[in-house]
Amino acid sequence: MKIPQLPILLFTITLFYSCINNKSNKNDLTPKAYKVSKSFIPINKAPGIEYNTYNNITQNQYKFTNTSSNQEVSILHHLDETGFHFYQGLKFKNNNLGVIVGGTRLSARITQNGGKTWKEVSFSRFANSFLSVDFSGNNIFIVGANNYIYKSEDFGKNWSVFDTKYFFKDNQSRYQKFKYYKIRFLTEKIGFIVGEHERHSVILKTIDGGENWKIIKNNNLPKNEKGISDIAILSADELIITTLSGKCYKSIDGGINWQLLYSGENTVLSSVAFFNPKTGFIGGLNSILLYTNDSGKTWKKTHMPYGEISDIAIHKNNAFITTSFYTSGEAISFVFKIDSKGTNTQPFLTKKDDSVFFEADSYAIQVLNKHIYILDRNNLYQTIIN
Repeated sequence: MKIPQLPILLFTITLFYSCINNKSNKNDLTPKAYKVSKSFIPINKAPGIEYNTYNNITQNQYKFTNTSSNQEVSILHHLDETGFHFYQGLKFKNNNLGVIVGGTRLSARITQNGGKTWKEVSFSRFANSFLSVDFSGNNIFIVGANNYIYKSEDFGKNWSVFDTKYFFKDNQSRYQKFKYYKIRFLTEKIGFIVGEHERHSVILKTIDGGENWKIIKNNNLPKNEKGISDIAILSADELIITTLSGKCYKSIDGGINWQLLYSGENTVLSSVAFFNPKTGFIGGLNSILLYTNDSGKTWKKTHMPYGEISDIAIHKNNAFITTSFYTSGEAISFVFKIDSKGTNTQPFLTKKDDSVFFEADSYAIQVLNKHIYILDRNNLYQTIIN
């Protein structure tokens, strides 16, 4: 039987032009004229960004009682279905203006009225997520699983980006892996970003409010050290960091030289917070929470009922710790309060209201004056500290 040749020829031609078109679309993401700049540029000039915005997402705020403190709790933001799309970083400038960030699609939601309505922005068509957000004055800065630092000077109306590939121009690979875990500002001028590039630790610093960033080329942080997960900024010079390889380091010269304070085996450290240069906590996977009152010379294990330590916030003489863990049912609590001596651990957020569900997959907590904000997988909670 003779096979007809025309259908095969048409199929071959169609396949050929399909490949050409696919290649053309891929190249469109990186314009030939694009050169990595040392400054921020508008997002429409940056390759690989797919910008979308959604206005006036209304939230019906629900209130219940925190049975640990007998204080009212407000749910400022709620997601009915999370899946892979949930928020894991937060920052409120005041009780009205706040930002939550996460994924997928490099997403952020911004409120200017205390959570009554939200504006959503996203910058990617892929599953990568934002991880951290902070303010420098009125400017919003966001970082995550991406090579860009995102900035808005008008509460999310307009955005610009700085491409951190600028610091790695010797790497000619088009697909480089970046992940920035935290951005923290000490003052309106001084701030740091920590994370990893191609599985090696990275520290970025600004001294002009985020207008310009430089990479800190340290002298003795191991070259094979995995990503930096968190940073405590005690002053412009005194820094403490935790790493994904289970280590904690301290610098007293702004990050140029580092002293090893702690090294754990088969663990990951994800958070650090200090009351003062001598007293603080580090925490991470497997419920590890360590306390020091001698600037990290010695560490004492502090009891945690359960959960992976994901974020720590300091307020006066207490540390507030949020956790994440997998459970087949609902968690009794996922937020804990510990005194500055590291001896008294208590659940901070509990309830009797069955209409509120604790997912217990939380990655961010913030204390702002007398208010505390807790971001779980499905809800953003706000309550008062006694």
